Amino acid sequence: MYIEKSHYRTSTRIRIVTKVRINGVWKKQLVKHIGTAQHELDIAVLMLQAEQDLAAMRRGEQLVLQLTPDTPSSQLRRVGDYWQLAEASLGSLYDRLGITTPVPFLRLMVIARIVFPKSKLQTASFLSESFGTSCHESQLYRAMDVLHSRQEAVLQQVRKYTTMTYPAALGYVLYDVTTLYFEADQDDQDTTTADGSVVSGLRKKGYSKDHRGDLPQVVLGLAVNELGMPLSYQVHSGDTYEGHTLLRGIEETLDVLHETELTVVADAGMLSEKNLQALEERSLHYIVGARLKSLSAVDQAKILTLDFTAQTVHELTVNKRRLIVTYSASRAARAKSLREKSVARLKKLIAKGTAVRKHSYLDFSVTDAPKLKQTAIDAASQWDGIKGYVTNRTASEMNATDVIAHYTSLFHVEQSFRLFKSDVRVRPTFHYKPERVEAHVVICMLAVTVMRILEQEVRPLGLTVEKAIQEISTAKAAIVRLNNKAFVVPPAYTTLQEEILRATT
Repeated sequence: MYIEKSHYRTSTRIRIVTKVRINGVWKKQLVKHIGTAQHELDIAVLMLQAEQDLAAMRRGEQLVLQLTPDTPSSQLRRVGDYWQLAEASLGSLYDRLGITTPVPFLRLMVIARIVFPKSKLQTASFLSESFGTSCHESQLYRAMDVLHSRQEAVLQQVRKYTTMTYPAALGYVLYDVTTLYFEADQDDQDTTTADGSVVSGLRKKGYSKDHRGDLPQVVLGLAVNELGMPLSYQVHSGDTYEGHTLLRGIEETLDVLHETELTVVADAGMLSEKNLQALEERSLHYIVGARLKSLSAVDQAKILTLDFTAQTVHELTVNKRRLIVTYSASRAARAKSLREKSVARLKKLIAKGTAVRKHSYLDFSVTDAPKLKQTAIDAASQWDGIKGYVTNRTASEMNATDVIAHYTSLFHVEQSFRLFKSDVRVRPTFHYKPERVEAHVVICMLAVTVMRILEQEVRPLGLTVEKAIQEISTAKAAIVRLNNKAFVVPPAYTTLQEEILRATT
């Protein structure tokens, strides 16, 4: 059972409804009509009454169907599950996005991506069995084609919601890049258009952040707000260097947000003179990670002579830009540990006579076998615990502590990538048409957005988004059959599940 809020003529109608399965077809069934109203205050009163009535029903009812004393229990059979809380809570959060552009099955595909991130074939079966929607894999593919043709309208509606609901999170745009690999053997071939121009294939081998350089991939650039909610994305061919994606990503983000006063936060992979100059020409502020070992020998010497015992934060001017350099003992210990493990591994390979790839810690100048290059190991140890940040924010606009704090917020985009990859499983990707690859990414973007909103709603309950989804996924209604008719047995919600439902609906 769930509360349905719908338009009825010139009013808003509030009802409690459920779903029953009749002759293999799911149909909506009215449980209780609460009332209709036109004014916001009256609607709010009806919603409150509906929530109270629904809670009472869940506490007091065991079955939606009515059993008479002479009903043989042998005729009652459980035939499936209905993911009631998932549809009620995640569906309600999806509805908040205000997507009015018609795309078949989009709402359910987004919910399924969160609780059951599988192939489209498995998704079709899951939706048919667990959400009362009869659909086939081919229908989902056609829906993805519709989504691709209308994705800009869909994303514009979502951005309108996130920017209006969370305006304080828009001052900084966090940008990063990841790779998505495909279960395929061959790269996409370049094609030549009628006018003679060459269009690069999308799926190509390149540097893989998933350590799957043996498979074709695409490069995904993602811009998020300070809460990790996606704002824009770009899909690049798999052989694209990540540093070359920044300008296009920021330009598109500025276009869709209609904003000019933004601070771009990105990691050191985006740091290049061309990128920084382009951001400065656009009068954009930036905070990026610094590649300290790529600086001139003179500037490196200045950094290495800084006294971090007296203070852990120093400021320098390098290439007419503000460079903030910090030291962390824990970061130093971690770097030392990783280096020692790397050296120990190299020693074992050398002792076994195993072929060793080129490594900065090895000297290949000898004719018989490589040996450790102690000078390189000692040089690397000098940088343990030292990290730099480049910004064009002046000290009067933002002190060093705030610069570091905003750069640290990049973990939000890293978390969003983790949600993309681990939770909604954006890869491995099995689609090969570029249009469906993009539609697949859009579905995953919408799923991540819903998860980020869920995160905001359940945080006061002391829950992580992972824990909340776990609770949501366990609250399933049972589908039972009696005399060739299917009925829904509501789940017995725990106190925590009821709190999640109240927070999300």
